[in-house]
Amino acid sequence: MIAAQATVALRNAQMYKEVPFISVLEPMLERKRKFMAMEKKRRAAILILAAAAVIFLAAFPWPLRVDGGGVVAPVRRAQVQPEFEGVVAKVFVHEGQSVTRGQVLAEMDAWDYRSALAGSEARYQTALMQMNRSLAANDGSEAGIQRVQADYWKAEVERARELLDKAQLRTPIDGVVSTPHVENFAGRRLQYGDSFAEVVDASSAVVDVAVDDIDAGYLRPGSKAVIKLNSYAMRTFHGQVVVVSPKGQLQGESSVFFARVLVPNNDGLIRTGMEGRGKISVGWYPAGYVLFRRPVVWLYSRLWTWFGW
Repeated sequence: MIAAQATVALRNAQMYKEVPFISVLEPMLERKRKFMAMEKKRRAAILILAAAAVIFLAAFPWPLRVDGGGVVAPVRRAQVQPEFEGVVAKVFVHEGQSVTRGQVLAEMDAWDYRSALAGSEARYQTALMQMNRSLAANDGSEAGIQRVQADYWKAEVERARELLDKAQLRTPIDGVVSTPHVENFAGRRLQYGDSFAEVVDASSAVVDVAVDDIDAGYLRPGSKAVIKLNSYAMRTFHGQVVVVSPKGQLQGESSVFFARVLVPNNDGLIRTGMEGRGKISVGWYPAGYVLFRRPVVWLYSRLWTWFGW
């Protein structure tokens, strides 16, 4: 009897070794035995919950958002430059001051232009007086000559006024003066093309959100986005993607693409250079895809690398 039992045990052990993947299948079989040993109602409840989870992951829509670090950049900026070489005589603004389009920010030293304007106006008035005298004396020939002179000096007056007007440095846009210590430019000599000041449009801001290469394919202009800035941790700013960068940039060991999010800034809280994080809504997908897309994509890429098709 004992010999027969030993023979059966040895035979079972031999069969156990010969079954492929038995070490993998055995835990699964053990769980199955435990599951079948449960009460019928409990088994039904577990099956219903499992089916509900599968249906939820496969069919329930879930919003997909891609995120990345963000940096605030100005929408528009303008360089205020002199149109001729000279010395800055007066500065009328300071750093951080709000200015409107056409406002005079500074004035160049333009004594030569003022002298030219005064001389042209004097000659113009003289030519008019002589023309009137000639007309009063019925000397039409002399009056005609003086009229030509008056027209010439009138054109010179207009030209001198235009040159004098260029001595005033005006901002071409509404915004905020961003040049540090701009008031100290008084007395400084500027060459043609030198920058006197920079004006930044603060009515809105662009936040450049760096999105990983793996998520760049979801980015589309017009997508809604939310921005959280480090400077305002308790506030969320809402915006819209206006541009997706056409080429990536390396950050560390990976490549990123920038989604440029336009954010209203009517109260002027957002300032150039602030940092934070942005989330961009890119559509609705099955919940399972949203929750497990990264491991699924990683697994798919590995399978494709190994086998390819």
